[in-house]
Amino acid sequence: MTRRGAGLAALLVAAPVLVGIAYSTAASVGLLGPGSAGFSTASWTAAFDDPQLLRGLAWSLWVAAAATALATIAATAVATLFGTGTRSSVLARTLAVMPLPIPHIAAGVLGVLVLGQSGLLARGAFMAGWIDHPASMPALVYDHWGIGLILVLAWKEFPFLALIAFSLLADRGRALEEAARTLGAHRWAVFRTVTWPVLWRGLMPAVVAVFAFVAGTYEATVLLAPSDPLALPLLTIERYTDLGVASRGEAHVLVLVGLVVGLGAVALHEAARAWDRRAS
Repeated sequence: MTRRGAGLAALLVAAPVLVGIAYSTAASVGLLGPGSAGFSTASWTAAFDDPQLLRGLAWSLWVAAAATALATIAATAVATLFGTGTRSSVLARTLAVMPLPIPHIAAGVLGVLVLGQSGLLARGAFMAGWIDHPASMPALVYDHWGIGLILVLAWKEFPFLALIAFSLLADRGRALEEAARTLGAHRWAVFRTVTWPVLWRGLMPAVVAVFAFVAGTYEATVLLAPSDPLALPLLTIERYTDLGVASRGEAHVLVLVGLVVGLGAVALHEAARAWDRRAS
């Protein structure tokens, strides 16, 4: 494919996103959409004057960062420990990627059933005598810190990252690990100098994608997140479905804020890649 053809293909792929950005930008300043009455920055002022925006944004970033970190650590550990061709390793890799096709809404429902104060975990702890009754189980659903949501999202995104980690080590890592061991490197040195750099460079784009997706995901969030603070995706939907059409512009402002979050993650990734190239 020529460079011109590649550019055209990239433009076609990006076209829906670009159209969405253009529409949200115009709607946020009153030029398009319900309630539009000519250019105005009132929606931007109202959105940023509302303390819910910063609180919801900070909470969503915390949940996305924590869930992505847990999923990345788990994927790295599983790929490192079970990357060989033994029967037990094949079984472990199969079990690791099994949750991959489960929809996020189903994962959210499962989280409620397992982690709720009347869920399977609470009932099991009660039957084991660890707590006096199921309701005394620490809140993991609708809690201020979003622990239940973090665990569910980490569990859901872990198979995606694990699948990529398995492929990276199978394609590039094992031969380098064998070479390092042949030269006398011990297990920790092999991981530090070979395994981790291979995973770091290969997983980073997927990690950025997971972070951006988790920060804006709605299905599991609406089932597991608290009402205070209100996560950014829920706050966006609340503004868009408000009976007052004036709030629609604020919803588009929040959409653009979410876009900035995603672009910020990509910018950090590019900065990390540039630093890695200079360091190596």
